[in-house]
Amino acid sequence: MRKFGVLCLVAAVLLMGCSYPRTGDEESMKTYESYIDAVISNQGIESTMIPFDYDFHVYKMEDDTYEYEIAIFDPSVAMYNITAIAVNPELDSNTNVHPCLGILGADAQESFHMVPYQSNPQKGFYRGFVLEGISTESQFTLQVMVCWKDSALLKEQRVFFNVHFALEADDTAVGEKETRVRSEE
Repeated sequence: MRKFGVLCLVAAVLLMGCSYPRTGDEESMKTYESYIDAVISNQGIESTMIPFDYDFHVYKMEDDTYEYEIAIFDPSVAMYNITAIAVNPELDSNTNVHPCLGILGADAQESFHMVPYQSNPQKGFYRGFVLEGISTESQFTLQVMVCWKDSALLKEQRVFFNVHFALEADDTAVGEKETRVRSEE
């Protein structure tokens, strides 16, 4: 009888431990949802000063989907604890995952920094980063928000920009389409 009681106690502890939600994952989801809300609330208004360059590449795939990459690189200011998200406002955020950096999963536990002319990935300093996603539409707009802190980690900055893609009527080729934007200094 005593073994049965100990077994029940162990089973109860294990079951209770498995039933508690992960607070880190909950926080990540709240942050992710707040970023989507911030992008949607911004209504596509672009920031006038964007302190980095970015490229937008779209690859038409053989299955008529479009893989896209938004590369953000070459900062003109020091950017610490970078987070970013690219939102297609036409998609339902409850059923689609938007590409992001530093918000969900293992990324939420890592730090991403960009400092002009510096790179040390082992310490979280990168030359740039890429947001990647897939669209089934031949025409779409992505609204991007990039957030970071200053070198003292006190002041948070955020910028917004949009990238657009529209397949031209006579374009049937599978391959890459590109847009490149340089920061204004």
